[in-house]
Amino acid sequence: MIISFFTKVFLISIMIGSTPIFPEASKILQHYCFGQGEKLILNSNYFSKSPVIVSNLEKMRINETRIIKFNQSDDWRLSYAINGFHMTKKKNKVIIKQYIKFDHSGRVFTYLNFGIFELKIYDNIVHVFNCKPFWVYSEFEI
Repeated sequence: MIISFFTKVFLISIMIGSTPIFPEASKILQHYCFGQGEKLILNSNYFSKSPVIVSNLEKMRINETRIIKFNQSDDWRLSYAINGFHMTKKKNKVIIKQYIKFDHSGRVFTYLNFGIFELKIYDNIVHVFNCKPFWVYSEFEI
């Protein structure tokens, strides 16, 4: 019970502390832990500039959908929010979506990079809350 309390405090600290630097990831984590499973629509300001998204868009045809997976070091900000997402290139816009459901097994992890050190966090840590999976969406014009 004490471990559960400190785990919750730790996760809430990540949510609050990451908001200025990784706002998309913070919103996704908050929504997963405290949302009711309804879809989340994210602001696309960063997505439209992400080097991972831009480079993949250059290689895509109109009406093509791809599952985009990449190394965290290719785009830390995007990787904290989504990875393994669907991206569809339309004539005038891009649609990004991913089903968010964190691992329960204890085998999947994320590195939190603090510049001078990295912290390995297992995805199943979030399940101290009553998490509800959901779809996250974002779109922007091209």
